[in-house]
Amino acid sequence: MGLAGAGCASVPKGPTPAEIAAARATADARLLEGCYDCLLFARDTYARFATGKSRAAFLQPLFEAELLITLREKELALDATASLARVRALAAELQPTMDAARYVAIVEAVPSDSMGLPEVEEFAFRRANQAFVPKISGEMNWLETGAIQPVVRQYLSISIDCKYINRARAAGAPVRLGGFREVPAGSSPLIAYRLATCDTINRQALLDVREKVPGFIEASLFLARLDVANANRTGGSQVRPLLAETYARFPLSTSVTYLNGNFQQVIGVCKDALRFYDETLAIKPLHENALLGRTVCLTFTDRMDEAVASATHMIALKTSNMHEAYYWRAWIYHRRGDLPTARRDIEDAKRIAATGNIGRLAGVIEYDQDDLDVSEKDLTNAKFGANGINDCVARWYLGLVNNKRNKSPEAAVHFEDAMACYGRSADYSEAGLRQMQARTDIDPDFRARQIEGLTAAVKEERAQQYASACNAANHYARAGNRDKARPLLDIAAKDPSLEKTVAELRRIIGG
Repeated sequence: MGLAGAGCASVPKGPTPAEIAAARATADARLLEGCYDCLLFARDTYARFATGKSRAAFLQPLFEAELLITLREKELALDATASLARVRALAAELQPTMDAARYVAIVEAVPSDSMGLPEVEEFAFRRANQAFVPKISGEMNWLETGAIQPVVRQYLSISIDCKYINRARAAGAPVRLGGFREVPAGSSPLIAYRLATCDTINRQALLDVREKVPGFIEASLFLARLDVANANRTGGSQVRPLLAETYARFPLSTSVTYLNGNFQQVIGVCKDALRFYDETLAIKPLHENALLGRTVCLTFTDRMDEAVASATHMIALKTSNMHEAYYWRAWIYHRRGDLPTARRDIEDAKRIAATGNIGRLAGVIEYDQDDLDVSEKDLTNAKFGANGINDCVARWYLGLVNNKRNKSPEAAVHFEDAMACYGRSADYSEAGLRQMQARTDIDPDFRARQIEGLTAAVKEERAQQYASACNAANHYARAGNRDKARPLLDIAAKDPSLEKTVAELRRIIGG
């Protein structure tokens, strides 16, 4: 019998030194490119080779990549728990002469992005790390030299400095006065990004980063922040793709989900904002700005019972913006005609904060309850508050308060003041309407909503202007000041619905 044939499987060979060196060089280059996916690629490459005899050679670059990944996750308000645990574990393996724990301590002390955090969480973090703050300048000096590569040390130094920019410094130390940080020529995209997102956002530097590294998607988050602030005038057509790509890549970043919700609210699409606020709250249930945005958007989408429940939840949590929750709950109760409950809520709001909105609504509720002295005080405070120059409602109700008191001279002055205020508002709305009708460079849906809203605003403000003029004329006539009444009737006569009233007043005062 012949010998049976035997096949021997070939023993797989590991990568050659040349292949390892090439992979290491690629990973090093991706780390300098600096995007989150670039850092993950570099980390995974180092981890693949950090085994057996090669572990010692790849342990430090693996540690450096994990340091940067942990910081990036904090910059995006992502959960960095797992990354930080890996950093600590790697630090324990490194030689004591590297002082790796010191690098870890710096990364641990860097707060996450405040947009994605509840204030209570950020404040608690800063309190827990307050003992580290006096050490920061010394640690930044230490980072100028060290065992890890310079670009990583520089990134850590920028990060800790940016997050504690207002800290006390040694006498004679330079203090930043604002503005964005310049990016030195030749900086890697990694460093350029961190400088561009420190203090004030540097738009051009971020655009340059995106051009060099198209995969640097997180840069779009900060570019979007600049444009969301203007979206109520533009509709945010250029913001949409930025927000869409950041959300697609970082759906668990509460900075991303909150900004998406805020954008939708700013452009007047509350039904779409609610989804993003809910996603934010699923991750960070105490996020007070998302809680407030949700409460407001539930109100403006006529989901009043849910809005009341949302406001009540904020009050139970004692959020820092709890006065807004009381305000919106009072607004809903007033709209429903439940004056006692509305009054209790607005009183609680007044005890916490003094804003124009709170003072105005308080004055209206108190007027409806015939508590005229208190109403007059709150309406006057609203009128003379920070934004009181545009508070036409407070002026109108001051006229109504004095009408109830049968104080015609005072009522006449307040109604005339309201007339001027509504006239200014209508002029402003008409100018905005003309501009919006002429624009072709903005989102068409936003343009249509704005035109509809501005058209309605002009109609309402003109009606209130003419009604205020009519009321002022009536009260001037009652006070015996017919010369003041006549020109006001000419203004009121511009509203056809007031024709009979104006004619009757003209007959009474003559002329």
